[in-house]
Amino acid sequence: MANPLRAGNHTSIGNDTMTAYIETAMREQWQLARGEPLPTQGAEDRRILFAAIAQGVLRYLYVHRDDLVSTLQQAEGLAGDHRHDAAFDLVEKP
Repeated sequence: MANPLRAGNHTSIGNDTMTAYIETAMREQWQLARGEPLPTQGAEDRRILFAAIAQGVLRYLYVHRDDLVSTLQQAEGLAGDHRHDAAFDLVEKP
């Protein structure tokens, strides 16, 4: 994988972090469900929650990265099995 997966944190979510994507999805879903923009009240608490979720998900995937494998067994007579590994690195910035 060319770029490590980044969780982000509540003070510095960055543009391409899981925390940023969760925050964007929350704004979109709130608008769809309520028909109004997400209130600014509680924004810091939401970011803390989103960062915790992102960090937890990525840590879990990182710890279990060897389990993220798919193998396609070829029919008899074809050359070898085909395997995909979901190998990745995890970068967390304080």
